[in-house]
Amino acid sequence: MERDNFDSKAAQISKSIFSYCMARTSNEYEAEDLAQDILLELTKSVQNIREDKAFYGFMWSVAKNVYKQWYRRKKLRQQECELTDDISNAENEIGNLFDDNSEIYILRRELSLLSKKYRRATILYYLENKSCSEISKLLSISESMVKYLLFKSRKILKDGLNMERNYGEQSYNPKRLNLMYMGEGPNKYWELIDGNIIRQNILWACYNDSLTEEEISLQIGVALPYIENDIKILTDVWLLKKEGRHYRTNIIILTSDFETEKSTKLLPLQKKIAESIESFILQNEEKIKGVGFTGHDMSLSSLKWHMATMFLLNAYEKAEGNYFTNTQRPLTAFGEHAYLWGAEDIRGGFNCCTIRAEEWHTGISMFFMDWYSRTNQHHRDFYNNKNWVKLYDKICHGNTLKFNEFEQEIAAEMVKKGYVIIRGGDLFPAMPVYSEKQYQNMIDLQKPVVAEIENIFLKIHEMIAAILTNHVPTHLKNSVREISAMSLFHDGTYVPASLLVQNGFLSTNWTPGEIATSYAVIK
Repeated sequence: MERDNFDSKAAQISKSIFSYCMARTSNEYEAEDLAQDILLELTKSVQNIREDKAFYGFMWSVAKNVYKQWYRRKKLRQQECELTDDISNAENEIGNLFDDNSEIYILRRELSLLSKKYRRATILYYLENKSCSEISKLLSISESMVKYLLFKSRKILKDGLNMERNYGEQSYNPKRLNLMYMGEGPNKYWELIDGNIIRQNILWACYNDSLTEEEISLQIGVALPYIENDIKILTDVWLLKKEGRHYRTNIIILTSDFETEKSTKLLPLQKKIAESIESFILQNEEKIKGVGFTGHDMSLSSLKWHMATMFLLNAYEKAEGNYFTNTQRPLTAFGEHAYLWGAEDIRGGFNCCTIRAEEWHTGISMFFMDWYSRTNQHHRDFYNNKNWVKLYDKICHGNTLKFNEFEQEIAAEMVKKGYVIIRGGDLFPAMPVYSEKQYQNMIDLQKPVVAEIENIFLKIHEMIAAILTNHVPTHLKNSVREISAMSLFHDGTYVPASLLVQNGFLSTNWTPGEIATSYAVIK
């Protein structure tokens, strides 16, 4: 069997193997150790399987043999662990080391790498002078299990004392990681790691390598007691995937190396998009205004932004249908459907959000292409805020005479934030507003340029996927197609818009009282 095939099966069989081990051991700790031994032996022996259909029979044969060996070793350990509650210091090299100043640093280092189940028993016994009976009560485990944990921890510590430990590069050169999100609900993952450099570097450490907790500790240079909870949180929300004692990062990360290679290769196509947008707007300015939408008399600067973002959004929505639909988005740990990926650098971008009338049971659909800045994130005020959407619907329809007290407060806030302007005592939307007929006329007008941009998007996606395939670990390659489409949003919308800003066609000196990158459609 090929190693790649085995890697894909390992995730499927790990739960079955763990259940097998739980049925044959007395606690979860032993089950984890046994399961890890079985997976390790399968990894060593996988090349002996000639046909995939023979895999499962071979797997259970290996599991039985490893269990027999494990059981014999356990019996032997139990004989070696027949200890009294008070273990003599003369017989215990580890106990002596706690009093040896010349070795204490190394011993502390090894204690910091002990996993929680061993570390707690060791500290209680050696540092707090608790008996096995007292530890049994404190940890709610049997005395025989206490003795086993002490025996195992002494062996781990003694082995570690004779090792040369090397910290990884992230211990002195930590990396940054941003979690990107497209789908239902807000990006709850951002809050989990934003500003938390330890969690960011745990994900980096496990991206290309499958690591144990102890190996993660060494790689990022933080003692295990301080990161165990972070590892658990990342595992609970599926950012890390646990396989036996090892952890793997469960999302694709767009690294700076990937971004550098991609930006060079995509630039000619991105320039074509920018040129198409500029040419179409210059040639069709009067036709665009002739559609008659509310806001067609806005400044030329705002009108250019409005058209550019509308072209890009419509072209992307058409292109993304070739890769996935909203119903195919993976389920997240929070019960929502979304795509999630990491990015080493955030180089600006659009924040896209669409509020559909039929989904919100209102008479208005709203489209946001917020240019990346902290002061231009209009979608945040409207997303999941039905009161704001309903009131904006009234304002767009001109139904402003009978506001109740609550609606008057919201309207005042909208005026303050620039979503609504006051003219002659009446309220008007600051963003362009279309009737359904006007919107369809605008879509028809845009068809040639949108089709041209869509075709370029398809070529860009193909190039992104080819590049990304060479930058991701094997276990994440099945997500390349979708995450490349996520990258396409940035590469196909923000970069061409940036080129138009650079050449002076678009200006980020926004015209007061005009919202250029958002628009609404009313029934």
